[in-house]
Amino acid sequence: MNRTLTLLWLLLLTLTIGLEPALANKFETIGGGVSGLSHEKLMLLQRIVTYAGGFLLFLGVLALLTRKRFEGLAGVSGRRSNTAIQGGIALLVIGSLLIGAGYL
Repeated sequence: MNRTLTLLWLLLLTLTIGLEPALANKFETIGGGVSGLSHEKLMLLQRIVTYAGGFLLFLGVLALLTRKRFEGLAGVSGRRSNTAIQGGIALLVIGSLLIGAGYL
């Protein structure tokens, strides 16, 4: 059983290594990046950064509102609720910075 599993594993590894160059040549965009105008790329990145910042703000507010709940799940005891507050504030600061960077 162990020998069969080892042979199957080696066969899978050999096929993966052998097929990788053939699959890599199939795609035309490798090394080319995202196609499109640079203005469109910049607008897309600004939108993504803004949405990511908004999501982090949401998580920060949620962390501050629920800092007394789910203590066992988050690994934070009631004595060390300071950690939950610091984490929530860090999320709020990072989210605010990302939203600010999205509107530059």
